[in-house]
Amino acid sequence: MKTLIAIGIAIAAACIAQAQQERIIVYPVEAIADGARFSQQKFNETYPGIDVTQYGLSDEGWYIRYKHELLTYLYGPLEDLTYARHQKKLLEEIRLSVVLKKPSLSSSTVDIIRFDFNATPDNMGVAEDVDNPYLIPELSGENEE
Repeated sequence: MKTLIAIGIAIAAACIAQAQQERIIVYPVEAIADGARFSQQKFNETYPGIDVTQYGLSDEGWYIRYKHELLTYLYGPLEDLTYARHQKKLLEEIRLSVVLKKPSLSSSTVDIIRFDFNATPDNMGVAEDVDNPYLIPELSGENEE
């Protein structure tokens, strides 16, 4: 009987842990501008998104990341950092207008990350400080080997 209860508790704990797992959804970068114009229904029909929570990213490049609690939206990939910066500013403006209407989203963040297959586990998908060019090899002039 005690074993049965222990197994039940373990199963319940596993279900709760899985339910509280961070979800990562990837959208094309065009979804940023359309997200501000479309209704939620039209947006979901146009951009169903790709859930990469279990699989990880498969395309290298820059991604604009919107993060709130256990939900992460990635928009990309983009090859051009300048364009990524422009899209980040657009998403920040949209985020601000939404936060003014719904203050519970004020803890959300918007940043840019770089994903590539040569990354180590320590820096894979880590946010880049795009306002500090010395942290990005492409902008600092450092040659990659």
